[in-house]
Amino acid sequence: MASKDQAILGYWDIRGFAEPSRLLLHYTKTPFTNKLYHFGDAPDFKREEWLKEKNSLGLDFPNLPYLIDGDLKLSQAKTILTHLGRKFKLMGNNERETSLIELLIDQSNDLRQELNNVCYRAINFDAVSKKFCDETLPIHLKLFEDFLKRQGKKWLIGDNLTAADFQVFEYLDHCWILSNDNWAEYPKILAYMKAFRELPELKKYLESEHAKRPINGKMAKFGGKAVQHEEKKKEEPAKTDESEKSATT
Repeated sequence: MASKDQAILGYWDIRGFAEPSRLLLHYTKTPFTNKLYHFGDAPDFKREEWLKEKNSLGLDFPNLPYLIDGDLKLSQAKTILTHLGRKFKLMGNNERETSLIELLIDQSNDLRQELNNVCYRAINFDAVSKKFCDETLPIHLKLFEDFLKRQGKKWLIGDNLTAADFQVFEYLDHCWILSNDNWAEYPKILAYMKAFRELPELKKYLESEHAKRPINGKMAKFGGKAVQHEEKKKEEPAKTDESEKSATT
């Protein structure tokens, strides 16, 4: 049973923009109330569960996600994540590290916003998602790959997790699910994501509740249902006349 003193994190019943903060709370073993709001069914996808409470929570800027932490009431995903980062000393050890953490949070948010445009707004989803995976995503992945190489640490900033790690992992994972590629060109990213998934504080959650929750709302063209990464099968090269002749001689 939830304690009345527990923090409340409110968001849609999806991973979306609140999951980095959920991951941080689970990692720090912080009891919290995971307040979930559900969309109605198609074609309207009504938001009555949220709308009937929206203006009664005492939020200065009512929106999802929101965090009620004692007498502090916040909205905006980045604000919530960095508040929790400061609270649990996950915002770096000095001003330089803090600035890099904020940079990584903003940079990964740019990537997630571009993915949002594909999943929610694309008219021709197949064409737009292919262009995203072939052209846009590699630019972002190379930037993160190069950053990890330059840093040379286990995590983004050092040998300990920071608030940025929870968001960068989560948003890369959203793209990993959409791309269904093996990302062989990005070995640092792959090693980073594997290490994150094996964190003892998060492994059980990642394999259970996290894996069962969609990354997007049910109105999205992708990710409205829980999906897993499935690598595309490599197409075998077509046989040429010469290869067919050699095979029969």
